[in-house]
Amino acid sequence: MRKRGIDGTGMLNLYDRVTGIFNEIFDQRLLTAALFALIGYCVLFTQRKFPMRWMVFVLFGLILVAFVTLTARVPGKARVRFHRGMAGLWMALHGMMLVSGLFYQDWLPESLPLLVGYPFVFSVFASRDDEATFRSILRAAVLAVLPFLLWSYLTVPVTVGYPGYKGVFYDANCLSMCCIVMTTAALVLAYASFCERKARQTVAYGLCAVLGAVTLLLTLSRSGLLALTGVVVILAIAIIAGTAKHPARLLAVVAVLVALAGVAGVKITKDKIYEAAVEDYALAVHNHEVYGSPITVPKPEDRTLSMDDLTSDRWGIWVAIVNNLTWNGHESSVVKEWVAQDGAGERLFNAHNAFLGVAYNNGAIAGALLVAYTLLALVRAAQYYRIHRKRSPYAATPLAFCAVFILVGMFESVYAPFSVIGCTYLLVQAPLWRADLSRSTAEGIEE
Repeated sequence: MRKRGIDGTGMLNLYDRVTGIFNEIFDQRLLTAALFALIGYCVLFTQRKFPMRWMVFVLFGLILVAFVTLTARVPGKARVRFHRGMAGLWMALHGMMLVSGLFYQDWLPESLPLLVGYPFVFSVFASRDDEATFRSILRAAVLAVLPFLLWSYLTVPVTVGYPGYKGVFYDANCLSMCCIVMTTAALVLAYASFCERKARQTVAYGLCAVLGAVTLLLTLSRSGLLALTGVVVILAIAIIAGTAKHPARLLAVVAVLVALAGVAGVKITKDKIYEAAVEDYALAVHNHEVYGSPITVPKPEDRTLSMDDLTSDRWGIWVAIVNNLTWNGHESSVVKEWVAQDGAGERLFNAHNAFLGVAYNNGAIAGALLVAYTLLALVRAAQYYRIHRKRSPYAATPLAFCAVFILVGMFESVYAPFSVIGCTYLLVQAPLWRADLSRSTAEGIEE
């Protein structure tokens, strides 16, 4: 009987031939260090808002990806079968991104590593033991972000309230993206350590999760708060399905946390709307006094709530994108139609949405394919968790990071090969590419 799926063994064998003797030089014990370097690189350039030319930045990222795969390869032969839907949608999506790059060359640096580089990572990771791989990824994520948080607290005084604490980062949103990655990783590690009865590690990772969550709250990022709430709910379900002895108590705690997150979200939204109204009115008064321009902006107390207020101008950007979609994308990620319509001047904003961002940059077809791939990955992550929840405390890892990617991606453009959220999300995809999700390692591997 023919096995279902696409045979990815050829890609694994090709990787072995290309890397040759280097597989013998690198040690698997270096994997956590290699992943730390990769995710840390992404955090560094999130912190600095990508000052380097995009192509050079991607080149260094690909070098680190090669280092990761070299240290991840398990000696011996393995058979890897890819799920047709995952592999097919991936190739279609990034093939379309490559087509848009033929029209607008700025998109080639993003499309090529995603089309060519990451499938090799998936094939190598799929041939390893999932638990060991997840542990390395999660530890690397915590260790990569932690120094930047400590650096922030040691050098930048903490501020509470609008516009949000940004520490040493370019802005508060950049800091929040790193915080949600670290917090999610630390929560999974704390749960796994608890299941393994490692008290010290449980406490250490728990403190890291608290530090990340508190810092995230200080940033006043609503997308980060939403993602954190989603992750907490998912991990609570994981604990209930796996090891919880008193699920009712856990559900009560989660309900309280969700309620508090809701209150915090409402408070942050109100503060942001009011402060934006104050700034807009102050600018209108200044222009009236200096240039004689009429004051057309209402006073803060008279301002009528709009979708733009609720979404910090994102709604107007999204509407402009939908009204100006093309099949092959646009030359720049700056939504120029919104800038012209809104009179935004220097506010050269991108889509602030991972899915609409791909649709605007690379074309409507690419945007639809990304939505389809993301939904399939979410479904398979849930299936993977259901199958392995009794076997491994790390089984919720793909599901947790799918939630992070989707919930943050609804409000930020995070789908890029080396954005901190995009990279971590992609690294945990490998098991979902297996045709048979019931396996935690590939077929035929020599132990």
